[in-house]
Amino acid sequence: MNPARFHTHKCHAPGTRRRKSGDDLALPTDPMTDSSRRFDDLRARYAASLQRKRDALASAWNAFAAAPGDDGLRRDVQTHTHRLAGSAPAYGYERLGEAARTTDVALHEWERLAVALRGEAHELRARLEEPMRRLLDELDRTIREETPSAPADSSLRVLLIEDDPGQAVLIGAQLEARGAVVRFERGADALWQALALWPCHAVVLDYWLRGETAAEIARMLRREPHFAHIALVCFSIERDGQVLRAALDAGCDAALGKAEGPDRLLAVIRECVARPDRSGATFG
Repeated sequence: MNPARFHTHKCHAPGTRRRKSGDDLALPTDPMTDSSRRFDDLRARYAASLQRKRDALASAWNAFAAAPGDDGLRRDVQTHTHRLAGSAPAYGYERLGEAARTTDVALHEWERLAVALRGEAHELRARLEEPMRRLLDELDRTIREETPSAPADSSLRVLLIEDDPGQAVLIGAQLEARGAVVRFERGADALWQALALWPCHAVVLDYWLRGETAAEIARMLRREPHFAHIALVCFSIERDGQVLRAALDAGCDAALGKAEGPDRLLAVIRECVARPDRSGATFG
């Protein structure tokens, strides 16, 4: 029996317009759910940027501490603390925001004072040492908490990015049959949220995805220290060695063709996960 031959007819109140069949098939979009997903994506990106923010702040502080009389260096420190004070609470990091605000207020009050009333520059440095130490410690604590930890069990967790559903089901089933735990996402759009909500050991990418390539995605991920521990493997139908080499050059740890099969893929994933660096040494 072909269900497509049968239709369900609905009764409509007088004066109402019957929606077209295309409207009947379309699922309503929940604006709250959509907004929540966008916020989760933005929060994941913010969390991934914290190490970079911490390094920039520490560098600015060290430069200022060495030359506290330099107004440019002082303003550089204040720029970093002011941005953290505003952005951290917006993403739910209240303690981090408060620690940044304490330092930012001290710098702002110094800025407002008449030059004759400020005292010596080294006095400001001494006044800021303790709040800056607390701010850097809070950044370190937040970064540790936000870094996904390895799963408690011994299973290998693999995030598979593949926009061909048939290929995704096949590859996922082959990896799971060999002991891996696999989560499948159809494209790069869902990647950031998946990484934030589902800690994994490795991401396996088809090279040609809708809108982006594995090389472009690898380049973005490798700019985020928060994801540095995750192995990236390009597993593609593409046979052109230059294309696979492009994936390696962009930051993938390995690139191989789908003709290599699931056993080879799993061996490469395990090798890359065990590798202490992200050298991109496995080709083919």
